[in-house]
Amino acid sequence: MRLTTRLLALGLAASALAAAVPGPVAAHPLGDPQTVRLTAAGNEVTARWSAAPDDLLVLGSATGVLADRREYVFDLGADGEPEPVGDTDADKLTAASEVADYLAANITVAQDGRACPAEVDLSGLIEDGAELVFTCERDVETVDVAVTMLTDADPAYRTVAFAEGSDPEQQLYSQEAPSATWHFDGNAPGGARWPVLAALGGVLVLVVTTAAVGLRRLRTAARR
Repeated sequence: MRLTTRLLALGLAASALAAAVPGPVAAHPLGDPQTVRLTAAGNEVTARWSAAPDDLLVLGSATGVLADRREYVFDLGADGEPEPVGDTDADKLTAASEVADYLAANITVAQDGRACPAEVDLSGLIEDGAELVFTCERDVETVDVAVTMLTDADPAYRTVAFAEGSDPEQQLYSQEAPSATWHFDGNAPGGARWPVLAALGGVLVLVVTTAAVGLRRLRTAARR
């Protein structure tokens, strides 16, 4: 009974720390977070979205591109591997207008309240991520960027966005915090915070993994 109480307390402490740390550790509970790399040049903002292979399958399911669904077991331990994306799945995902439309609807850029239209390139989706190029009316200094990728499939999804020389340099997106204002005027404070957050993430992953030894979780994803 005493051991059970200690494990429960450890689990609650890990959950509290996960909520408090605004970085990659607070991301998708069964793998790496989604990421968005932002750059700005002239009147364009480029966003490159990437995610783990199993999340690409969830993307296919959410858009209806991968119609078949099945349950699979995913280890919480360090040895758990993402569900792979097969060649057939990859071909469907990179060729689907539904996937491009979903990305354009769930990653958006607005300047002075006006949406900047996006062009979506899926050619590198599986290996390097999808590229979205937003064209704004004026040179980009301050824009609002919203990211709601896959939160309709599972509200636990998180996305870490980052850009060099911007303010902020990093932002955690979630269902509770889907939008943020970014400044690309060259006056952003220096010093990347990613290494610090990554270090904190490593500590928390160790705590959570220790508390969850032997546990497994079922998730639903698409696969042919």
